[in-house]
Amino acid sequence: MGIGAGPAVMGAPLSWHGTFGPGVILGVVLGGLLLVRRRHAMLVLVLSAAVLAGCQSAGLFEGGAVWPLSVALFTAALSRPVRAAAVGALTLAYGLAVQGLDASEALARGGVELLWLALLTVGANSWRQYVRWRAEHQARILQLEQTRLVEQRLIISREVHDVVAHTLAVVGVHLNVAVEALDDSPEEARTALRTAIAVRNQAMTDLKAFVGELRDVPQHGLASVAGLVSQAEAAGLDVRYDAEGDPDAVPAAQALTAYRVVQEAVVNTLRHADAGRLAIRVRARPRALEVTVTDDGRPTEGFTEGHGLTGMRERVTALGGTLRVDAGKGFSVQAVLPLTDHVTGWTP
Repeated sequence: MGIGAGPAVMGAPLSWHGTFGPGVILGVVLGGLLLVRRRHAMLVLVLSAAVLAGCQSAGLFEGGAVWPLSVALFTAALSRPVRAAAVGALTLAYGLAVQGLDASEALARGGVELLWLALLTVGANSWRQYVRWRAEHQARILQLEQTRLVEQRLIISREVHDVVAHTLAVVGVHLNVAVEALDDSPEEARTALRTAIAVRNQAMTDLKAFVGELRDVPQHGLASVAGLVSQAEAAGLDVRYDAEGDPDAVPAAQALTAYRVVQEAVVNTLRHADAGRLAIRVRARPRALEVTVTDDGRPTEGFTEGHGLTGMRERVTALGGTLRVDAGKGFSVQAVLPLTDHVTGWTP
């Protein structure tokens, strides 16, 4: 309706056959294209601009050259701001040329629409940066929580070790006493065995409590990569996720390390790369698990690995794997983790 009434706002007479009807039809076409704008933002913008230019060439619409494309422009500018602005500028120039306005009218109308184009581009870029900052902030909070959980697990593991070591030592001493006193002093041997049993029972009670705490700690694996994909898409990235192999056949240690590799790569893309596209590929081979994460961000000169990448490399190396990081053309991470179990075909 807004596009249909646009010519009337510009001073044209309002009638179905004159301006209102063609404007409504144009609005329906542009609105229909917007239904797929999230998956094909630039394609929708180009097609919308072509439809609008065609209507202007045929003299069916004179209500503006940029604002009818506002939604498509904003969506495309979230991932491709320069290209979106270029399409908008070309559409504006063509629209002004087709209308045959004099210099003063062209300057006035073109200035207003050019300002609107600039506002759309700046607004989309601001929103994009905000969404990425929010996604990065949430990822860092999650990372801190996971670090805290890992620290708690280490503490519990040490407690379990202390309990087991202490129990085995005490039980061993009393068993030795019982063996030595069994013939000469049966009562002393019986007392030593009772003490060993009591220590064992107390240790079992303590271990049940510790193991219960360990089981409550969530474990991430290959299935959790889908959550990282959703986070990246929510941050405005165009993400392609390909997975091959059987996730259930991948050992827990390799699956957790693969998840951490993807997680750190996604965080680096959101924080440093200024990328629009992200490709994640997980391939579970019979003998190795391959993880590749690449983006199309700008090249990074003088790249150095931070704590996150260093920790990632340590995790991979600890499992006998290899890690390669390339920041020459975008950002690329490739990890290869050897597997001990046979892995077969898997599609997500």
